[in-house]
Amino acid sequence: MWHIRGFGPMPHQLSHFLTVDDADDRRYGIERYSKETRRFYGVLDKRLGEAEFVGGELSIGDFAILGWAWRHARHQIDLAHFPNVGRWYQMMMARHGVQRGFSVALS
Repeated sequence: MWHIRGFGPMPHQLSHFLTVDDADDRRYGIERYSKETRRFYGVLDKRLGEAEFVGGELSIGDFAILGWAWRHARHQIDLAHFPNVGRWYQMMMARHGVQRGFSVALS
C-alpha cells in the first residue's frame, strides 16, 4: 500500500511537472513533488537499512517499487544520497529476470 499511495504517485506527479510549460505552475509542482519524492526515498532508504528487501524477503513489493525507482535519474534523485536504496537498486537490477524484463522494448 505504501507504494500504491505514495512511492508511485509522487514521482509520477514530479514527472508531470517537469514537462509543464508554464514556469509558475512548473515551479510549484517541482518544489512540492520533489520534496515528497525525496521524502519517500528517505523512508525507503531507512527501511532498506533494516532489511535486505522491502518486506524483509524478496517480494512483489520490491518489483513494484523498482518500477518507479528505475526512473530515479528522470526524477532528479541521486541515489548517492540514499545508499541503502542504491545497494538495493543495484542488487535488483542485477537479477537475470529483471534484466530480461527491462530488455523488452516499450511500445
